[in-house]
Amino acid sequence: MSLRNGRTFGHISGVAVGATFPTFDELAKAGVHVKRRGGIHGDQELGAFSICLSNGYEDDVDNGNSIIYVGSGGQDGIQISDQSFDHPPNKALFTSFETKRPVRVVRGVNENSFYSPKTGYRYDGLYVVDEAELKEGKKGFRMCTFKLRRIEEEGQKGVPTGRKLTAKKMAKMVKNARSG
Repeated sequence: MSLRNGRTFGHISGVAVGATFPTFDELAKAGVHVKRRGGIHGDQELGAFSICLSNGYEDDVDNGNSIIYVGSGGQDGIQISDQSFDHPPNKALFTSFETKRPVRVVRGVNENSFYSPKTGYRYDGLYVVDEAELKEGKKGFRMCTFKLRRIEEEGQKGVPTGRKLTAKKMAKMVKNARSG
């Protein structure tokens, strides 16, 4: 398979929803999400092509068919400053909010998500950005937050669960849902 640049809206030809990739290199080679450092791959004027949820920001909330996704920036190992919609990756996702173009969602390993795969990466389909706002995060910094909703397609299965739901994880999900 040749290297693809991922600069397309919608599905990548030949990659089914639910496809898994053992490594980031395989994911990028398929063109599903090619941004090596950072969770948003996009263009400020055109919009975001894809996002990857994988041990990102503590303010992220993954509910499977809906996601509260925190943008990019303000980190140096930990959050040290506010984010801005002027930051290029955030601007790309904000443009997707305005245009309603679909965004590919990829999930990587994340101990805090019931929906993440146990290993590697999984392509979980197309989502639309329904809301974009600047909100105060858990650390007190202003964070670019995006609410994404999965686009239901005929014959598409639900978002797989990659983790066993324990009482502790359920309590954390309930807490996150109430605070989000």
